[in-house]
Amino acid sequence: MEDKKLVKGLSVTAIILIALAALTMSINSSNEIMRNPQSGAGFFFVAAIAVPLLAVLIVLASQLKSMDSLEDMMAAVTSRYAIFGWFFIFFIKTVSLALELIIPDFYRAHFSTVYLILNSFNVCVVGTLVLFIGLRKLPKTKIEKHSLKFGQLTLLILMMYGLTHIGSIMGMPIHLALSAFTVSEEGDLGTLGNLLVGSDSIVRIITVGILPAIFEELLFRKFLIDRTIRYGEFVSCAMSGIMFGLWHGNFQQFFFAFFIGVLFSFVYIRTGRIIYTMILHASLNVVTTSITTKLLGQLMEALGYDLSTGTISEPALDSAAMSKLVPLILLTFLWIMVIAGIQIAGVILVIVKRKKFKLVAREGEPSRKTIIHTLTHNVTTWVFFSFALMLFVYYYLPDIIAFVASRF
Repeated sequence: MEDKKLVKGLSVTAIILIALAALTMSINSSNEIMRNPQSGAGFFFVAAIAVPLLAVLIVLASQLKSMDSLEDMMAAVTSRYAIFGWFFIFFIKTVSLALELIIPDFYRAHFSTVYLILNSFNVCVVGTLVLFIGLRKLPKTKIEKHSLKFGQLTLLILMMYGLTHIGSIMGMPIHLALSAFTVSEEGDLGTLGNLLVGSDSIVRIITVGILPAIFEELLFRKFLIDRTIRYGEFVSCAMSGIMFGLWHGNFQQFFFAFFIGVLFSFVYIRTGRIIYTMILHASLNVVTTSITTKLLGQLMEALGYDLSTGTISEPALDSAAMSKLVPLILLTFLWIMVIAGIQIAGVILVIVKRKKFKLVAREGEPSRKTIIHTLTHNVTTWVFFSFALMLFVYYYLPDIIAFVASRF
């Protein structure tokens, strides 16, 4: 680090600005939930925070070019991922507001589809470009390439499903507890449910199923691991898993994203081929966004849920309606059982094969205790963590604020 006092001051300033932005955005969103009229002042206040925040992040990253120590490496890498975080959050908010002002009727009528396209463009184009530019001058380590057999890839897919099951069990109770504070209208599925079920099928498969499997693997595996592996496999897997999990921004996904992030990191380190983790990632995303979401959407419509408006009506119970509903229920139940079977098989494989997934320590590699301590006590890494926590705050806090406010 060229100037430790300057770096610390910039990092603390960035964290404070991120906290202010998170609070302001949450209050604005809670007003929208309660349908309180807004003048747009809230957005301009967020912009007044976001613009200087970006300047602080750019200056901070410019001060962090050394990779000579573990602390320097973590600070240099995470400061650039913090800039990615800025674009991830504020770029889409700005474009969404512009669309709502320019073409409000179209934007509201096709919100889910438009939002998924915007989010995909933000990550796959804007985010990838920002990180590529930011990381390009940091030294990389070439990973030796090896091939996987089809059977090995199949076992990894099963294990991935097992890890998602374990992670979902861990995260869902926390997610449900925090999501219980809601004043949303009847029939609201929540953020993820509305976006997935209410969007166009083809757009959903491309923007949620396929493209993230390609670009998130570049962002959170190849870009990251190529620059961290010099300090050992453990630090690469830990940083990739934690950063990938946190960037999902909710407890419904955090734990399983962390687990599969570590698995994907291990696979990339062992093979040096990012295509394998892309295949693993896509095999999960595409199944979820195509078959599972499609079946659930059709079942909800048959039960009287209007996907376009979010309203619930009394379902028809005549013989013609039942002849369609019963097979759909059976097909959905069968599919859920198939997925459950795959997940259980995956959990068993994780238990049986766990000893084969050992990280190899390099000569001179810092201890795991040192790595964890450095990651959690480095003020610059907390700039990135603050952005990730901002996603969690923005996901849960608006409903909690609205719930409390509605009681007064």
